[in-house]
Amino acid sequence: MKLISRSATLLALLVLPVLAPAQNVLSIVGDSALPGDNVSVNVEIAHDAPVLGFSYGATHDGSVLTPIEIVQGSALFPLNGGNGADYFFGDLNPANGPGMALACIFTFGGVLESLPPGSGQQVATMNYAVAPTATPGSSSAISPSSSLGSPPINIVFTVGGLSIFPSSTGGNVLIEVPAPSALASTLSDICSCNYDLNWTNNASYTGIQVRLDGALVATLPGSATSTSVTLPAASTNICITGVVASSSSTQTCITDSCPGYTPPAIPSGFSCNIIATDPLTGCTAEASWTNPGGYSALHVYIDGILVETLASAAATSWQGSLGLSPNAQTICLESVDACGGVLAQVCCQLTCTTGPLFIRGDCNTDGGANDIADVVAALNFLFAGGGFPPCGDSCDNNDDGGFDISDAIFLLSNLFGNGAFPPAPYPTCGEDPTDTDGIDCSSFPACP
Repeated sequence: MKLISRSATLLALLVLPVLAPAQNVLSIVGDSALPGDNVSVNVEIAHDAPVLGFSYGATHDGSVLTPIEIVQGSALFPLNGGNGADYFFGDLNPANGPGMALACIFTFGGVLESLPPGSGQQVATMNYAVAPTATPGSSSAISPSSSLGSPPINIVFTVGGLSIFPSSTGGNVLIEVPAPSALASTLSDICSCNYDLNWTNNASYTGIQVRLDGALVATLPGSATSTSVTLPAASTNICITGVVASSSSTQTCITDSCPGYTPPAIPSGFSCNIIATDPLTGCTAEASWTNPGGYSALHVYIDGILVETLASAAATSWQGSLGLSPNAQTICLESVDACGGVLAQVCCQLTCTTGPLFIRGDCNTDGGANDIADVVAALNFLFAGGGFPPCGDSCDNNDDGGFDISDAIFLLSNLFGNGAFPPAPYPTCGEDPTDTDGIDCSSFPACP
């Protein structure tokens, strides 16, 4: 590019003015940038005759914008065989500023090149640094000016050696709102799929918007740096936006989803037994089990009635009381998962009684159904010296309080005739409801 002195250029440009038709316009095209960033502002011209050169000045707010450079616009690139304009002089600190001033002559000597008539022709780009302290959401004007420089530089198009004074329009640099950063999500409640969101604010916002898959779910105070959301199982875009008045930042987004809760298995190996019996107050029972998972609560029921919630949800044993009863009592353990779900019960049965348990008619105490073997055991005891049975009550088949041939006949009648079944307890284990005789039952292994 060929350069000549600024004064010579100004003499070439400052020629006798004529009135400009309405279609000659110099426009400053605004842009946007974050505080602390750089911004490029284009200058475009529209004209109805070939232009040989131009000049202009543009003022700005020095507390917001600092000039960096002026460079040739794309419309000038083809000039002079692709070398651009021969003379392109930019003043970044003209008198009467702050501002920028530019003088441009397309060709020196020879055949003078020109820009053909047209509109939207980009002839220059002004680059500025935006102050880090610029207010997000505000705008800073860049205005065409004919008062910059000494002598002042006019806004002029040169057409055939004459000065055309175009109309002009200014532009604005919008100060963008910095986006929040460091957005993170943390699962806080697996049961409700609730997540805590945290982020860092990079400006003084008037509001914070929270979106899930594009849908606005919350508008928070501008000072907020955390909130909670509920996420579905499907992958979800979580985005936050900083707002300053009517301006918004770009979105800061992450992706997350709720893995869902899987309840643990029910307690295993549940067993129970009686460890003590009191003829007046009843029995002390105990139960034990293994916990394959974590629970929020363990409940103990006896015959369907809640009797205790264990102090520790991690407990693996229980002791409690059973009332005296000839009937079996059902002890059940109910576990509750971490999300409050009630799992299936595990149960066992115990009989709390002060008397022995036996089955009448089972004279050989094998626990099986009454059969001829029981008749043989009774006859062997009565007539063959077989010894006193371990449970005399089980051989008192007719429950008359004595041992004789009638007990064997009673059982044979039931087995092979139409005789009655033995009196209670029969056919399952139980106490003797007529325990007023002298016959006793010292051992009946088939009944615990």
